[in-house]
Amino acid sequence: MIGVKVAIHENDARGHAPRIMGRTGFGAILIAGLALRAAVIAFTAGTSDLWLWDSFAKALNQYGLAAYAHVERLNHPPLGAFLVWALYKLGPLGITLRAFQALADVAAAVSIYKIAQHLNVAPRFAAGLYFLSPVAILTSCFFCNTDSTLVALIAAAVLLLITRRYALAGLLLACACGIKIVPVLAFPLFFLAAREGRLRFTAAFVILSSVIFLPVLAYAPLSFIHNVLGYRGSGEMWGLALPATVGGAAATVLGFPRLRAFLYHFGDVYIATTRYCVLAIVALVTWIGRNVDEVRFPAALTLLLLGAITVAPRATLGYFLWFLPFLPFTFKRSLTLTIQTVASLQLIADYRLFSLGTRPWFVNLGRTDPWWLGRAIDVIGIPLWCLCIWSLTTGIITMRRSELSYR
Repeated sequence: MIGVKVAIHENDARGHAPRIMGRTGFGAILIAGLALRAAVIAFTAGTSDLWLWDSFAKALNQYGLAAYAHVERLNHPPLGAFLVWALYKLGPLGITLRAFQALADVAAAVSIYKIAQHLNVAPRFAAGLYFLSPVAILTSCFFCNTDSTLVALIAAAVLLLITRRYALAGLLLACACGIKIVPVLAFPLFFLAAREGRLRFTAAFVILSSVIFLPVLAYAPLSFIHNVLGYRGSGEMWGLALPATVGGAAATVLGFPRLRAFLYHFGDVYIATTRYCVLAIVALVTWIGRNVDEVRFPAALTLLLLGAITVAPRATLGYFLWFLPFLPFTFKRSLTLTIQTVASLQLIADYRLFSLGTRPWFVNLGRTDPWWLGRAIDVIGIPLWCLCIWSLTTGIITMRRSELSYR
């Protein structure tokens, strides 16, 4: 049975993270993980996201910040977009982008290691679980996107916050928002946790965010708002849209047209109102965790990101990485390993299905044939989505009880 108690409810976090690494040093973990990443980069062609980034880089090269007005699918904030543009200028993105994400994984692992030391959790277990995870390896070196950089910046921001370097934490959180806009949802939680350093944290965050975002808002304000702030996600169905879509497909096969119409309509309504669902779950976690200390902050952030992803109507393969770094600080070992295992199996299965009919070791994430492909991927996602709901629910309940016990 999956453990339902989380680390924030335990006095001794080390008890749920046995030293499964034995005497293996952190350096050996990094070497093994980098070797696996080098093999993935060397022997695979990545995904079709490389095509998108190549088109984005060319548009940025031609139009600069005005590229948001010329390329509607450019949905990444300017820091992430210009980072990939710089890598494009250095060499083929199939190498430079994936290699940079591998280095970002190293930075994330180092931050996780130091967070674990600070919180008295087995550091090699926490860092190794992330760095050797198939989800982390495939996301950084096969998926061909910037999620690994995002996670590295968030992990570093958490480390700086719990060690009370508030201005630097604000700077790195602003950089994370410049890679992908999602971390802005965590700003209130960071702000509340900063306590005596709130002014320094906020000032640093606002100043750097202004430097990152104001120029593009001046060049192409409407296009940027539409492309980036109005982005509703892509990829496989998720949130309540997942059971609605799968149920609608089943009703079609079984010959229940009214049920099919109802489920598909419900899915459409849910997708249209998802931003309010995301804000609601983020507000709930932030309110419950408004008094968290440095020991419980990583767990509160994990639940916030997990909640935002769980209710999202669509999930790309990189989303699964966002809540993985701080799992050892949030849940018991059994649930942590279960999440890692189920997420890894789903990611591998998704990539295998998307690769059918393409050239070897390449995945076309934009394909829509054969007709059953989309529904098969949706069905495969049900176990992980249900596990996310279970983890989120038990985590929020335990965090709430922990908050009451601290009063």
